[in-house]
Amino acid sequence: MSEQDLAGKVAVVTGGGRGIGRSIALYLARAGADVALCSRSNGEIEAVGEEVRALGRRALAMAVDVAEWEPVESFARAVVAEFGRIDILVNNAGGGFEVTPLAESTPQGWREAVEINLFGTYHMIRACLDDIPAGGKIINITSGMGLEPRPGNSSYSAAKAGAHMLTRCLSLEIWDRGIDVNDIIPGLVATTNVDWAKDRSSVESVLAEFEGKSPPFAPSERVKHPDELGELVLWVASMPAGGPTGQSFSLARRPF
Repeated sequence: MSEQDLAGKVAVVTGGGRGIGRSIALYLARAGADVALCSRSNGEIEAVGEEVRALGRRALAMAVDVAEWEPVESFARAVVAEFGRIDILVNNAGGGFEVTPLAESTPQGWREAVEINLFGTYHMIRACLDDIPAGGKIINITSGMGLEPRPGNSSYSAAKAGAHMLTRCLSLEIWDRGIDVNDIIPGLVATTNVDWAKDRSSVESVLAEFEGKSPPFAPSERVKHPDELGELVLWVASMPAGGPTGQSFSLARRPF
């Protein structure tokens, strides 16, 4: 892709302080977009903002908990005040917080997973939607766990299933605004903030451990670098207006 595919565009990336979100932000910036980032960690998000600026792009970085409506609304207002509009919204913030059988779960942990993964996506879309012009893109990072039943992490699976359906419902509601809405299923990605890799020190250490072999808990899968997600998001974000909407794009190695 040309380095100027997104020249003049404004992108918002949630959960942009590390891992997949950082890669997405940098890929969009390299393609010419100015980038607004948020995450719950102020230090991490400021560091990525500096990386965006080093690429010659404008950046706005704010600490925001997407599970809370008021901070999200304030962030959206700040983005529009700084950049004037939002061309690309990438809802990446999420995570699993109650990785346990439902019978052993806590209402607080179960609710937290749904609030971040589902309500966080809704909050950001609702706050930004009226400032996304025709030709805009909304890209939700979902999960194959929202499309097939598995034991032991029902809160995350239920929340991602909701985000998957939200993508489809929204695509039918706003097609006449000229805004495309799609989701991306990453599959297994080497980030150190997921449960199965959290004891590793870096993305590189996770990739080295699984190089040339499949994870034992997902034998058909391949562990991917976060940059592979950045590249796929850039491809979806760069599609011409009126392209696919209400669709899933997946890097997982098995069908859903």
